[in-house]
Amino acid sequence: MSANPHPRVLVCGASGRLGQLLVPRLLARQARPRVFVRQAATAQALWGDTVEVAQGRFEDAAALGQALVGIDRLFLLSPITPTLAEQQLRVVEAARAAGVQHIVKLSGSDWTIAPPGRSLSGDAHGRIEEGLQACGISHTVLRPNAWMQVGLSRIAADLRSGDVLRSQHIGAGVSYLDARDIADVAVEALLNPEAAQQRLGAPGRWVLTGSQALRPQKLAEIASRLLGRPITAAAPVAAPADPFIAQVHGEFFALMRAGHAAAVTATVRQVLGREPRTVEGFLAEELGALAVAA
Repeated sequence: MSANPHPRVLVCGASGRLGQLLVPRLLARQARPRVFVRQAATAQALWGDTVEVAQGRFEDAAALGQALVGIDRLFLLSPITPTLAEQQLRVVEAARAAGVQHIVKLSGSDWTIAPPGRSLSGDAHGRIEEGLQACGISHTVLRPNAWMQVGLSRIAADLRSGDVLRSQHIGAGVSYLDARDIADVAVEALLNPEAAQQRLGAPGRWVLTGSQALRPQKLAEIASRLLGRPITAAAPVAAPADPFIAQVHGEFFALMRAGHAAAVTATVRQVLGREPRTVEGFLAEELGALAVAA
């Protein structure tokens, strides 16, 4: 891989939750991000003229090929859909044809992928990882554990209207990971992969977790302390309306309840040289307004 100090990076999924964290971090490191988005106006509203904007869809071969012209590194992320594997493998092949030097793929959680056959999305990500391995391009796969911004973001809403914290994994611990840490690791994987790999001492499949697995009952204890009132934990009652998403989420939650999301790795610390952000710190941010109101 070239030692270009200002690589041109194509970011797929740039307007989503993680992409919005990643793009400013790349800019701060003097990289040159180009964002691949469905609507150019969305990217322009987020970043103005600080980034290059390529508009298109993965299904549009011409738009994808144009987006990859002159690109050194690629960040590959897209929503979970029934065609996830086909879409991302199309991007991998286009990247190979365009001469991209390094791909960083945001994959599924480790426990959804291995062993196969337990998760629709995990199996799709597994197929994409196999395609990456076969394509011959230098790459890093990030397998993040459950995100705080997804799994814990509803807590403030729950506690604004009551004293019950809702969780899908009652009785089982989860080593939640802050999306900001995922973005920080992704930057290293994109801009300095060799050095990060040396610190890890293992091939380029990085399993990312928080530093501690916490049960919902512990989350309720933390919330009680932050808010100064008793909080209890209970299972939610609503489910997604879309049948595919409902199945995907149902598989995730079943694996969580079985304890598969409780593993803890040192990868974030090894890559970044610091500990991951904590659940307590995240909840303090989320619940800050409620604590002041109380």
